[in-house]
Amino acid sequence: MLVTAPFAGPVSFPTLVAKENGKLDFEIKNSCETQEIGDVILDSITNLPKLNLNYKLVAGVFIDMYSLIGNKNSNKIFTIRKGTLADYNARLLAILTNKEVINTTAENALNEAEKGNLALVGIEVKIGESFEEEVGKLNARAASCMIYSNSKEIDNVLKAYKEGINIIKEDPKNSARIISQLSKYYSVNVMEKIIGIYRHRLTLNKNELNKSIQIYSKVLPEINKLEI
Repeated sequence: MLVTAPFAGPVSFPTLVAKENGKLDFEIKNSCETQEIGDVILDSITNLPKLNLNYKLVAGVFIDMYSLIGNKNSNKIFTIRKGTLADYNARLLAILTNKEVINTTAENALNEAEKGNLALVGIEVKIGESFEEEVGKLNARAASCMIYSNSKEIDNVLKAYKEGINIIKEDPKNSARIISQLSKYYSVNVMEKIIGIYRHRLTLNKNELNKSIQIYSKVLPEINKLEI
């Protein structure tokens, strides 16, 4: 069985940590480096519709991975490029609070925040107020990442994922080293600072999965086609 996931994306982190601790009995490949489609896919909910697969949402993953920097009363939200999960999250907040989204670089977004606007960036860029807690206040907190599959062996993946979450909690320093090494994206110093913020939580609850579809289809209507 093959699992694919973006190794630079926090949705993959528990699996990467589980892999290095000998907890996997399946293969995992970086979807940023391979064209192969996994029997199980770990990715953001906004990336799944374009795959056009006859898979189902098996589980959702709550991850605190975005920060709000600057003035929340601003009518503009600056974030990174269109089509990213950050962009869709900015657009979700914009719908909920009647704001305008402007796409730019992370550095520019932070500069705009210093000028009195609002920026939404990943916590690896800068730690600020939690985006996830902010939308929670608006009753729009939903799992933004998914485990998507048609495999009958999915229980093995779910078990490994849960073990990875526990390992991150119990040994954050070594987990930060593993993620930095395998992702080839984050420095060890950065990952050590932010590893405890993510608070990965796996959910199999169908009501929570349905809420993710409902919430994120506000910014990407194709998400309504995803099945549980």
